[in-house]
Amino acid sequence: MRRLLTFWNLLGLAFFALGALVYWQSPGHQAASALPLPSEETLAASSLPIILYLPNPPQGLRKETRTLELAPGDTPENKALAAWAEALQAPKPRGLYRMAQVLVVDLPADFPLGLDVSQEALRLYSLAYTLLTTFPQAQEVRFLVEGEPKPGLAHLDLSQPYRLP
Repeated sequence: MRRLLTFWNLLGLAFFALGALVYWQSPGHQAASALPLPSEETLAASSLPIILYLPNPPQGLRKETRTLELAPGDTPENKALAAWAEALQAPKPRGLYRMAQVLVVDLPADFPLGLDVSQEALRLYSLAYTLLTTFPQAQEVRFLVEGEPKPGLAHLDLSQPYRLP
C-alpha cells in the first residue's frame, strides 16, 4: 500500500488550501452596475450661447446672439470659430487655445486677403470681441499667424493683445 502523507501530497494540499483561502477572501464577482445618467449640468453644457460681433460698415460692429448645439466630440472653441467664420464667410482660424485668462487664436495666412484696412480691422475686432463675450473668463485675445507670433497682419499690429473696451 502506498503512503498518503508524502512530501508532494502535503505540498499539494498546502497550495490547494492557499488557493481556497485567496478565493474566499476575494470580493467575488460583482454584477455590472448601470451607467449613471447625465446630470442637468451636463445636458445644459451641450449648448453654447454665443454673441457674434458682425462687421456692419460704416457703423462698426453689430451684435447677433445665437445658441449653438454642441454635438458629442465638439469643443466650444471650435464651434465658436466655425460659427464666426460661417457668419462672416471668412477663412476659419486654424485653432483657439486657452492659456489662463488669455485666448490665443491661430490665423491662416489668407485671413486678410482681399481686404482693405477698415475691412481687415473690422474682421479682426469682430473675431476678438466674439471670443471675449463667448468665453467671459478670458480677458484678452492674442493672435498668431500660421502658428507663429508675427508683429502684424497685412495692415494691423498683432504685437499687442486685444481686449473689450
